[in-house]
Amino acid sequence: MHLPYKVTPYLICIILIQGELRVNKFIDPGLISVIYYIVNTLLFPILHGPKMKMLNIGVGTSKEKDPLHAVQEAIRQAKFSMQAKKIDLAIVFGSAEFSHPLILTAIRKILGPVSLIGASSMAVISGQGIFRHGLGIMLLSIPEGTYFNTACVKDIGSRSAPSVGKELGEKLIHNFKDIRRDLSIVFSDGLIPDGSGLVYGLQEILGKSFPLAGASASDNLVFKKTHIYFNEEASSDAACGIIWGGKLNFGLGIQHGWKPLGKMHRVTKSNNNVVYEIDGAPASQIYKDYLNCDLAGLRKELKYISIFYPIGMYLEGEKEYLLRNISSIGNDDSLTFQGDVPHGSSIRVMIGTKESCLQATEVAIKEAKKDLFGRPITCAFIFDSTSRHILLGRQVKRELEIIREGIGKDIPFLGLCTYGEQAPLKAVNYQGRSHFHNQTITVVCISN
Repeated sequence: MHLPYKVTPYLICIILIQGELRVNKFIDPGLISVIYYIVNTLLFPILHGPKMKMLNIGVGTSKEKDPLHAVQEAIRQAKFSMQAKKIDLAIVFGSAEFSHPLILTAIRKILGPVSLIGASSMAVISGQGIFRHGLGIMLLSIPEGTYFNTACVKDIGSRSAPSVGKELGEKLIHNFKDIRRDLSIVFSDGLIPDGSGLVYGLQEILGKSFPLAGASASDNLVFKKTHIYFNEEASSDAACGIIWGGKLNFGLGIQHGWKPLGKMHRVTKSNNNVVYEIDGAPASQIYKDYLNCDLAGLRKELKYISIFYPIGMYLEGEKEYLLRNISSIGNDDSLTFQGDVPHGSSIRVMIGTKESCLQATEVAIKEAKKDLFGRPITCAFIFDSTSRHILLGRQVKRELEIIREGIGKDIPFLGLCTYGEQAPLKAVNYQGRSHFHNQTITVVCISN
C-alpha cells in the first residue's frame, strides 16, 4: 500500500492527536512524542513503503584563472549542494586552459579514485551562467539498483571510425551483460572526420535502437585540438563514454531551428562525408547559385556559410532535417561535411535565425520532459552546438533563461558547446536510432 507523496508522518500524527482530543478533550504532551515515534518508525514505513535511495547530484563551476583554485572552488560548490557523502562519478567540462592531466589529477586527489569523464568546450553551460573561460563539475552519488560503467578508446584517427565505436561499445558493456542497459552518453574528439561512423560502430554493439546521446568536444573556435577527459588523462584523438543501467529514468530532446531554403536537391555522387555532385553538377555549385559568389568567395566565407547555411538532409517521417556543416571545399568543387551524406540523399540548403533557434531550445526541453511521463527532473545535461552560440550572439543569455525555466530553476544541470551531437531520431521509421548531428541542442533529463 502506498500513500500519496504529501502524506507525511506529521500529517498522520495530527490526525491521531485530533482523534484523541475529541475523545478525552486533553492529551498528555508526552504522548505526542510517543505517537510520532510509533508513526514515523513503525506505521509510516508500512503504509508508505520503504524509503527509496535517490540519485544525489551536485554541480559547481568556477571562473578562477588559477586552475587549482578553480578545481577547489567548483568541487566545494558541488559538494555543498549534495546531501550524500559518497561520490561515485564526476563529469567535467572545461575550457581549453583546463584541458591538462594535472587538473584531472587534482580533481581526483580531492575526490578520491572516482570515475571521471568529460570534454573540453568553447564554453561551460550551467545554472550559474555561460563561461567562455571556466570549469564545470557535476558530482553524482549513485543509489543502489542503478549501475554504470565508463570506458575510453585512444588513437582513433589511425583506425576506421566504426571499428573505434565497436571497441568503445565492447568496453562499455564489459561486466554489464546481466544488467538491463538504459542509456549511454559519449564524448569524442570534435575534430575527427567521421563522427557518424563512430555512432554506427557503437550501435553494432549496444543495439541499433539503444538510446545514445553525446557530444563532440570543442576548443575556443580555432579548430586545432579538442580533448576528452577520462580519469586522470586529457587526450585528443580519443573518445570516452558512460553506460547506465538498472533503474534510470531519462528523457531526450533534440532540435536545431534551421529552416529549409529553396527547392529540394539530390546527392548524385558521394563517399561517406564527401559530396562530389549534387543534381549531376559539381557539389559547390549549389552554394555558388544560392549565394551568388565564386569558389574563392565560398572558401573565404566558409566559416559563416557553414553556420548560417548548412545542408539539411530530408528524413522521411522526421519533422527536423538532419544538418551537416561544411568543413572544407576541395579543388574538384567537392564539399566535405562533418557527418556522412549518403548517395541519393534528398537535401536542401538551410537558414537559421535567432528566433527559430530559441524556439528549438524550448521544444527540445519539452521533448525531454515528455519522455519522463511527469516524473520530476533530478538533473540534466545540455549539449549545445557552437554554431548555435555564434548565431545567437548575445541572445545566448536568453537561451540560458529558457533552459533554466524549462528544466526548473533549482534543478542542477551542466553542459558544453559542441562540434557535433549524438541523439536519437523520433520518427517511427528510424526506430529511435541515434545519429550524428550538427548545429543542434540536445537535452538529456534524468529522474529518480
